[in-house]
Amino acid sequence: MINRRVGIVTLAAFALLVPAACSSTSSSTASASAATSAAAPPASSPPAGSAAAGSAPASSAAGPAAGTPAVASPAAGSSAAGSSAAADPTKIKGKTVWYADITDANPLVQAIAQAMNDTITANGGTMVRSFAINNTTGQLDLGVQSNAVTRAVSSNLAAIAYFVIDPKSLKPQVTKAKAAGIPVFAVFGKPDGFDVNAYINNADEQQGYLAAKYLADNLPKGAKVAIIGGPPTPNVTAELVGANKALAEAGVTIVGNASQQQDLTDNSAGGQTVMQGILQRFPNVQGVFAYNDDAALGAIAAAKSANKQVKFSSRNGSTAGVAAVKAGTLLATCDIDPIALGHEVGQAIVDQISGTKKFSGDAQLPAPDGSKCVINKDNVNAWKPYDQIIKYQTIKTG
Repeated sequence: MINRRVGIVTLAAFALLVPAACSSTSSSTASASAATSAAAPPASSPPAGSAAAGSAPASSAAGPAAGTPAVASPAAGSSAAGSSAAADPTKIKGKTVWYADITDANPLVQAIAQAMNDTITANGGTMVRSFAINNTTGQLDLGVQSNAVTRAVSSNLAAIAYFVIDPKSLKPQVTKAKAAGIPVFAVFGKPDGFDVNAYINNADEQQGYLAAKYLADNLPKGAKVAIIGGPPTPNVTAELVGANKALAEAGVTIVGNASQQQDLTDNSAGGQTVMQGILQRFPNVQGVFAYNDDAALGAIAAAKSANKQVKFSSRNGSTAGVAAVKAGTLLATCDIDPIALGHEVGQAIVDQISGTKKFSGDAQLPAPDGSKCVINKDNVNAWKPYDQIIKYQTIKTG
């Protein structure tokens, strides 16, 4: 049975991405997750500024106007690293990479892994994937992931990557891997207390800012707006910093306290319960920003049941969230672009193995550009499911 600490960490892992894997309505946490001080919040969650080693921070939430070139818009179904055109099928031929993932039941988590595999296989390599699900409890388990990474280290592979459940976990395994000359990459978080070769965060603050700004732009000045938060993970916290900044700049009236309006179950049922409480205290609320699509869908159901006209925006760009935008029940969502994120990590691994680049000392890989993450009625029909952006493959499990 996983202990309470691991249970909390489990929510941390999903808070950014999509609702917990057991949710029946969509795919949302690891989380989630990401602008300059005068114009908008920093482009990624801790550490502030998402950048490759030695490079400047990533773009601000102000988008192209802030002076950062925009990349392809996820809403248009493309990704910042959405092409393997420059791949060399002999570059890492015969090399195997182990990815210690968390689950295959979460579409956004799956999309990240598929994008990593897309780049690795296009360059001649093979990816093996393991999961962190305890077969007895059905829950995420740090011990299961630890055992998987131990197997990876003993297999003497070309590289190891892992999805960060707990920043403090896996220190012994990572230390042993690096001592054996095996490079290690961390996905969604910087390790705490030890180094990997490189890690990647998401543009949490920037994305929270833009999704909340779109909501405020579609409300009258002074409108009453509530925020539905989630598990208090670094990714969600950064997202809500951006959302609060956007709402404050827009001059709306924020009602309630986001720290007391948290969907800690990380699913639509939790969002519905939180929204019911908001409507009891603030029956005239006009807008709600929810930290992820699933919470927003539950909140929408609560408002409909109470016969209240409320506008909503959220983050993730999940299939269910996009469907709600198409239906007109969700004003907007923000696509975190897992394909671009997975391609970024996959390319860094390929470059490390081939010697094209060398990452060391917790180099930070650039997060996908978030300046065009908002999916609304104007561009929703251009959005493509992730398995239509790249070809999904069967990945061997280990």
